[in-house]
Amino acid sequence: MDTTDRAAELYYGAARRDVWELLRWRLLKAPGGRRQLLLWLVVLPLVPLALITAQHGRAVDPVALACTAGAGVACGAVCLWLELWRTARRTYRWAAAHPGYALVVTGHGTQNRRPDGTAVSYGWDKYTGWAETRGLFVLVFFNGDLGWAAKRRARTPEDLDRIRSFFDRNLPRLG
Repeated sequence: MDTTDRAAELYYGAARRDVWELLRWRLLKAPGGRRQLLLWLVVLPLVPLALITAQHGRAVDPVALACTAGAGVACGAVCLWLELWRTARRTYRWAAAHPGYALVVTGHGTQNRRPDGTAVSYGWDKYTGWAETRGLFVLVFFNGDLGWAAKRRARTPEDLDRIRSFFDRNLPRLG
């Protein structure tokens, strides 16, 4: 691990599009998100189908089963959207309440610097990987939590390249 490179900073900013981009990445690329998608859109609709089939056996009307499955998928999609909306709202509120936070990436790991001068450091061993979306760097912690930083908040394009270099040397790229 090379620790001689100069650190790079990204400042947090509250933007709803960042939160939705983070949640979209989690849902489509992260294993926990794919499990959540499977639960809401496949498993949930199967529950009423199984109950109807168990109750009526072979005498069940195929049209009724199709309508029940469609209603189950629609219900699952609405519930999933509501859960994502609540999560996005909470995440956005947190980011809006902490405007002076900065993510500092070094050869040893990352630091979250607060406006009062205190910082929380995380070594590379606390992360399982990283991903890059159109506008974000996404860090996946060992427990599945996500951290993110908007690329537009970098001071220079060279900072973005330096951050990518730190991440590539120390973490596997995900999705």
